This record gives sequence, structure tokens and C-alpha cells, in this order.
Amino acid sequence: MSGTTGPAPDAAGGLLLALDAGNTRIGIGVFRGGTQVHGAAVAHRGLADPAGAVADRVAGLGPWRGAVVASVAPSLDGALAEACRRVTGADPLFLDPTWDLGLTLATRNPAAVGADRLAHAAGAFLRFGGPLVVVDAGTAVTTSAVTADGRYLGGAIAPGPAIALEALVARTERLPEVTLAAPEGPIGADTESAMRAGVVLGFAGLVDRLAGDAARALAPGEGAAVYLTGGAAPLLAPHLTVSHRRVADLTLTGLRLLFERRAGR
Repeated sequence: MSGTTGPAPDAAGGLLLALDAGNTRIGIGVFRGGTQVHGAAVAHRGLADPAGAVADRVAGLGPWRGAVVASVAPSLDGALAEACRRVTGADPLFLDPTWDLGLTLATRNPAAVGADRLAHAAGAFLRFGGPLVVVDAGTAVTTSAVTADGRYLGGAIAPGPAIALEALVARTERLPEVTLAAPEGPIGADTESAMRAGVVLGFAGLVDRLAGDAARALAPGEGAAVYLTGGAAPLLAPHLTVSHRRVADLTLTGLRLLFERRAGR
């Protein structure tokens, strides 16, 4: 879907619908001005009618000024557009690297940067300034590094804790399925608690290393600010040693800021 799809944003009141479509869920944010007034999420794997599921989560709200989408799941883009049309009556805007982000994309292939990373990096920089590192912990764990003068340098991409746990169970014969939850401690007294300790504490260590190294590379000596977001952030945050600030719904907030920037307001 093109980043130019949809009408020009209208600042004359109304709610803004922001959708963050990842690999396993669709994050939903509704904004009135600069305030998020509603939030929800839809797990979309195997979902027969994702457009209807999104529309149901915002039923009864309005009137609407428009909709904006960050999608890393192209197979969902048609359903996302349909959901936005059902809710707002108009086509949404799909974020892409051609937008005015308030950042300079300094990667080797700017066109390949995911819309979610564009949104959370721009959202963090426009809100807090740089240098900064965003850690987005979801289906994948990603880091995004932005310099003090707003150059987006790239970052790291790793599997997230949920899919790592799924792979561990799928590729072994005796390990049981367990829910992803906080471990009792670093030493699991049974198989289930050992698996939780390995996944949760192991991924906390991964985030510490990736975010800490990136922060020091951006700002030798003092380090850059680290912002943590994403669905797995509450699970990992208590176990991190790297100094960080947790910011819920940073990708959705970034979408809202970029929608307004595109409107020139």
C-alpha cells in the first residue's frame, strides 16, 4: 500500500485511528488531539475477519478525522484498509519511508526500514530528542538507533521471547508447552520454571547487551537514552540492568505525531 493512499489529513476535530500491524497482533490506538483515549489489540493469526475484529474494538467511537497505519504484514494491508473505511469512512494513510519523518534515514537501504521502526524511532525522537535507542519487544526484539541530530542509523533484529519459546517446544520431544510468564528466579526448580527463566532472563540479557552497546556507540562516555516499548516490555523490564524508560504504545504515538506532521500541524 502506498504512503500516499487516502485523503489529506483534516485537523478540524475528530478522532484519529492508528493501527500498528505486526506479525502476530494489531495494536489499536485512538487519539483525540495529543491524548490517547482508547487502546486495544487484536491477535490476527488465523483470524477469519481481521477487518471486522478491528472495527469491533472501536465501535461506537467518533466522529473521525482519519486513520494512519504502520504495517509489517503486507498480507493484512487490504483488511486494514477495509477496517479503516468501515470505521472512518475513508481510506487510511500507510506509513512508508518516503514520509517526512523528522529523521534522516542513514541506513544502507532506507526503503527497507520497517514501518513499525520508522514510527517508534520518529515518535521517540520527536518527543524526547536524541541520541536514543528504542527497544521494541514483540514478536521480534528490535533496536533502533538515532543520533543527536536525527540520523536513523539502523539497529538490530532478533527473535522475540514468545516465538523462541514456541521454537524450543516444537524442536524438542520432552519439553512441555508453557505460558510465557515471569520466572520465579534464575534457578528453575522444575522444567516449566527452568524454561521461563531461560527465555525471560535470557532475553533480558539480550536486550541489555543490544541496547547498552548501541547506547554507548551513539554517545561514548555518557550513553544514549534507551526507550523500551512493545507487548513483551512489561515482562522484560523488571529484569533489565540497562538504564531505560518504558514508554507504552510508542509506535502508535509515533503514528499520531507523523500524521500531524504530514498535515503540517
